[in-house]
Amino acid sequence: MNRLIFNWLCLLGCMEASAQGYIDFKTYVGDGREVNAPVFRPDGSGAGTGFTAGLFLVRAEGSLEPLFPTTTFKTSSPQWTPYVRDVPIFLPGTWSGDVVTVRMRAWETAAGSYETGLIRGESNDIQVRLHAGFPMPLIGLQGFTMVLVPEPRSGVLLTLGGGLWLLAARRRTESNHP
Repeated sequence: MNRLIFNWLCLLGCMEASAQGYIDFKTYVGDGREVNAPVFRPDGSGAGTGFTAGLFLVRAEGSLEPLFPTTTFKTSSPQWTPYVRDVPIFLPGTWSGDVVTVRMRAWETAAGSYETGLIRGESNDIQVRLHAGFPMPLIGLQGFTMVLVPEPRSGVLLTLGGGLWLLAARRRTESNHP
């Protein structure tokens, strides 16, 4: 019996030492004290239908690496639309005990990616210590409100219009002071 227990403990130790870590991608856990990170549209409503969320690994040099799979937001009732559908994220090449930094991003699903989304937002960076035996929650993740990013043409027009307005204001000032 003792030998069986010893072998079982050795097997668990080996699994712990060699298994990859994974994160429990949830934006609400328990009664809200552990993880409560709602995501809202610019108008204040929950993200809900038509939006995608993803976790990104923050590398030491500051670049972001997408983690898969992405997920969508709940749609069962208005109170749940700010929260993602739960999904486990496996981190290949990691070991139990590793600490990783992640950031959550949300964007319009139709846009295809965060970079091309006209409505998008991102969370704070959080550190997660991985554990091989069970998924780690995103403790410390903070919710956010997505913003409307102007289309590049709109941004150019705004810049050009602002420059012309400043030029006209300067000419008016110069003409009033001979």
